[in-house]
Amino acid sequence: MKKATLLIAALLLVPVLAMAQTTVTVSSNITTDTEWTADNEYLLDGMIFVTNEADLYIEAGTTVRGAQGQDLDASGLVITRGSRIFAEGTADNPIIFTAEDDEGLTKDDVGEWGGVILLGRASTNNTVEATIEGVNEITDDPALVGYGGDNDMDDSGVLRYVSIRHTGINIGSSSGNEIQGLTLGGVGAGTTIEYVESFASGDDGYEWFGGTVNTKYLISAFNNDDAFDWDQGFRGKGQFWFVIQDEDQAGRSAEMDGAGGDETGTPFAYPVISNATYIGPGVTSTPSGDPGQMLQFRDNTGALYTNSIFTDHPGEAVNVEDVDGTDAFDSRARLEADSLNISNSVFFAFGTGSTIADIANADYTAGMLSANNNEITDPEINGVSRTDDGGLDPRPGNSAVLSGAQIPNDPFFSQVSYKGAFGGKNWAAGWTALEEYGYLSAADAPGMVTVSENITEDTYWTADNEYLLDGMIFVTEGADLYIEAGTTVRGGEGQDLDATGLVVTRGSRLFAEGSPSNPIIFTAENDEGLTKDDVGEWGGVILLGRASTNNTVEATIEGVNEITDDPALVGYGGNDDMDDSGVLRYVSIRHTGINIGSSSGNEIQGLTLGGVGAGTTIEYIESFASGDDGYEWFGGTVNTRYLVSAFNNDDAFDWDQGFRGKGQFWFVIQDSDQAGRSAEMDGAGGDETGTPFAYPVISNATYIGPGVSATPSGDPGQMLQFRDNTGAWYTNSLFMDHPGEAVNVEDVDGTDAFDSRARLEADSLNISNSIFFEFGTGNTIADIANADYTADMLSANNNTITDPGLRGVSRTNDGGLDPRPNPNSAVYGVAQSTGDSWFHSVNYAGAFDGSNWLAGWTALDEYGFLGDGLVTDVEEKESSLPTSIKLNQNYPNPFNPTTQISFSLPKTQQVSLKVYDLLGREVATLAERQTFSAGMNSLNFDASSLSSGIYIYRLVSADVTLTKKMTLIK
Repeated sequence: MKKATLLIAALLLVPVLAMAQTTVTVSSNITTDTEWTADNEYLLDGMIFVTNEADLYIEAGTTVRGAQGQDLDASGLVITRGSRIFAEGTADNPIIFTAEDDEGLTKDDVGEWGGVILLGRASTNNTVEATIEGVNEITDDPALVGYGGDNDMDDSGVLRYVSIRHTGINIGSSSGNEIQGLTLGGVGAGTTIEYVESFASGDDGYEWFGGTVNTKYLISAFNNDDAFDWDQGFRGKGQFWFVIQDEDQAGRSAEMDGAGGDETGTPFAYPVISNATYIGPGVTSTPSGDPGQMLQFRDNTGALYTNSIFTDHPGEAVNVEDVDGTDAFDSRARLEADSLNISNSVFFAFGTGSTIADIANADYTAGMLSANNNEITDPEINGVSRTDDGGLDPRPGNSAVLSGAQIPNDPFFSQVSYKGAFGGKNWAAGWTALEEYGYLSAADAPGMVTVSENITEDTYWTADNEYLLDGMIFVTEGADLYIEAGTTVRGGEGQDLDATGLVVTRGSRLFAEGSPSNPIIFTAENDEGLTKDDVGEWGGVILLGRASTNNTVEATIEGVNEITDDPALVGYGGNDDMDDSGVLRYVSIRHTGINIGSSSGNEIQGLTLGGVGAGTTIEYIESFASGDDGYEWFGGTVNTRYLVSAFNNDDAFDWDQGFRGKGQFWFVIQDSDQAGRSAEMDGAGGDETGTPFAYPVISNATYIGPGVSATPSGDPGQMLQFRDNTGAWYTNSLFMDHPGEAVNVEDVDGTDAFDSRARLEADSLNISNSIFFEFGTGNTIADIANADYTADMLSANNNTITDPGLRGVSRTNDGGLDPRPNPNSAVYGVAQSTGDSWFHSVNYAGAFDGSNWLAGWTALDEYGFLGDGLVTDVEEKESSLPTSIKLNQNYPNPFNPTTQISFSLPKTQQVSLKVYDLLGREVATLAERQTFSAGMNSLNFDASSLSSGIYIYRLVSADVTLTKKMTLIK
């Protein structure tokens, strides 16, 4: 294994380490896989090249220092083509690159050493192979300093939570050979770069020489020249870029060039940047040099900046260069070809004036700005300070920029509502030089915001506050509610018609995107000391959409329809099965299920989904301690992954009214006194003949009941109940530990042609390739089924009764719950493909493999149910081969005139790849029944002969056809 190899390599360094326990001097190039650990510091003695396809791993918390040395003796780190760096810090343990002696250094101390350089094989628009500036003064060996190629998905590794400080030394006898904080030459989109800071560079903060690498959360602070600089056909994407410039610094926030020489060279530069915040040196500053423009576009670069904030600069905001008014290959040409735009952004405080015309260099620039929803308005940044007085807080205050973002429809970009790099959370805190050196404001304790009125316009809730729902709050009138990662939302106390909850109505959307380390939590107003037994403290979360149901008349959602019968607030269903109700990801919903009204049965589930469509994203959701069901679907088509239903009083999962979504990786754990089913599955809410018939497809479920010997106060029922004409397909799943039957397929009086037995006999109700274990009714297939027809279906579909060998089943907070299988478990090798590309192909039954995706974000973890070591104590798998065919989005997109289309294959096989126009006419054949090897493959598409427009590309194999769109802009 690679990790084991690295540990052996590390042990071989013991004699060196013994001589210098604190500092390890690195004076030779790195030619084999190497690991640097946080118990040492590493001193770069000269320019160190990671080469020969070696990988360098740097542990979180490690400090790397550049030795003193000028000109050709300058120090730095260069990752050459074919090699990689894995520098993965954390917010609490960043990786720091700094000067040999950085004690007492300030933002004014620049050029103390070189910097960090990554070189890759992605394309540039150079006509001959280039060597990276600065370092090519030390050596011209292309194996060490060459960059570029034809692999736009090239992988140079990972940089995450990395702070690079006091760089920018000049190399050689002539000026202009400085190294940036981070230099990227031909780096490909397979590389991960996020949460990186360049602080106090003597040259630029960052410079891209061509390439396609995408980046998030970049900081360029107090660098002497440009904060960001691109050149040579750079086409990456960026989001959440932050600049703060010092008052005596004359460089631009962004200097953007299309080419290094011949401006006609392709590919043309076209980066797409969303959510930048650029703060210049101050509107009244008088730097020693020409302050220039904040944004300079030249040499035929295109670009899209959107949803951004540009402020506090003594010169113009935007200059789009047009050499002598005649150069058809300058950036004015890109603007007039609609390939250079700034949109939906805010400008404020420029030395040249206060109108769009004032801040632009020419009428054509001002025309572009005016036509693209840009405005001059105060973004109300909380604090701008360039001294170490704790006064820098780049978050916007109560400002219009907290809403109104229009994020590109591209999966790379996080869907946020705010403009600029910051919402309510300051992601620069904790790991940066800005924090360590005292520039950032101290983080405030969360305040409480009471929400007592319906939400009727786009609204953003930030992690620096908690939000108290005072009553049933409806997001309505087409409004979108954005909730920042790490935010807590509380349901106020209130019973019956005064119950609290959040309802997202038809046409509105909820974007609640947490992360494993910063989940979004919905909980009770006062959840201190609450346990799994505390249910019904508030209502829950309800999404209502326009997807179809099988109701004969329009329905209103149960529970909340006791408060109001207004269909605009509680109606659901329609005819748009691709309806989009937003995104829920890494969300934990706790202590819900209050009963509303005078009659029983009007409880709200943890998460209720009424007519929700397949355009909605729901994954990594937990419903914990609900007084009713964990989840209930009322019709709809939404697909879901990684759902947790834990210790809920009624059914863990409940569907009804023609639900037809897909699900994968669903997990249930029920308490020993809970009588509900793991899944109650109904086809209709009334008339069972209504169409569409319910037919969900669920793969990789793990359902753990209340215990085979449990004696709950009510009837434990069956673990799986199918009734009212529902169909379904469960596959590759694990069902265990229930005191009753495993499976009941209802047949009312043996005569009802529209009950679920009919769906079974029509081959529309199946359970396949699954494992059953520990049921109170016996230990054979016949014992665990309600009838012969149910047993026959189970027997015919490769289901078995066997011990799955889970690591730990516990229903108390003793750290004993570990639902992963042991390495020799019977769950491995059971799974079969669903034949549907939506499902991840895995080789195991059940919801878990070697890592526990519950860890870090769930109540199960926070409340002490999960054991320790749930993620890291399993050996890494060597294989990186995909488990299914995948077709990637072409890169770049939009493009002109060439782009790269990549796809991955699980095995060597023949595929065809063709391009069509929107009328279905074939315009290019890139591969015709051509054999490609397993893994990633790429083909280039040259559209020189085609006109601008949208084109379709289609990958066809023996088993699957995959299609995507791309845009050609000339």
